[in-house]
Amino acid sequence: MKHFFFIGIVCIMLYSCKKNVSQTNQPNNTITSTFKGFEIKGTLENFYPEKVYLNKIIEDSFYKIDSSEILNNNFQFKGIVEFPERLALTFENYSSITLFIIENTKFEIFINSETVNDPKILGSPLNSKLNEYKLAAKNIFKKIDYLFPQFQKARLENDYEKLSEIDKEMKKIEKEFVDFSYTYIIQNKESYIAPMLLRDQLKSTTIDTLQIKKTYDILSSSIKNSPDAEIVASFLNLH
Repeated sequence: MKHFFFIGIVCIMLYSCKKNVSQTNQPNNTITSTFKGFEIKGTLENFYPEKVYLNKIIEDSFYKIDSSEILNNNFQFKGIVEFPERLALTFENYSSITLFIIENTKFEIFINSETVNDPKILGSPLNSKLNEYKLAAKNIFKKIDYLFPQFQKARLENDYEKLSEIDKEMKKIEKEFVDFSYTYIIQNKESYIAPMLLRDQLKSTTIDTLQIKKTYDILSSSIKNSPDAEIVASFLNLH
């Protein structure tokens, strides 16, 4: 059923850097006058790669833009970004991937081998805001826990009436999530988290172009200059 496929995509996003010499003002982001870039201090637990890579995400591909040697389970990245955006950490000789938001501030990432996709991040306002969104979204999707076994049973028994009933329930959950996402974006329209989450709506099973445009239009001009907002704008120009 396409709704279970949609749930799978969302779960990936929930458990989901270009370097520049300039910097713009960043709403909801505190940067001291003596520090103008980012400094990431990472700590690994229970797995032991020798090197970690910082990757820019373009569509579904990762492009290495920096690397750091891992010493005593610790690594570090420093630099500056023009706008916050989501990046990926990958590890030498491991298939694990850690997604996070990079922003011009000092913050720490703690990555455990059992929760690589859900790291603990301290000192980053945008990652804290994203985590707030993820926790609320997970609570919505807990409602499907009882549906999946029923779906499997109905499919094995070719119970089309039951499958239709489950499909209706899935549509309700999907709508609740989408409505929650747009509300959250609107409530945070002055934050760079807004275009990131709006871009995620492009991955929905049914894309509401009018709603995306309406929500995009309320973003401030500075937020619209971010990479995620530009991708949304490009989509809107093509539709």
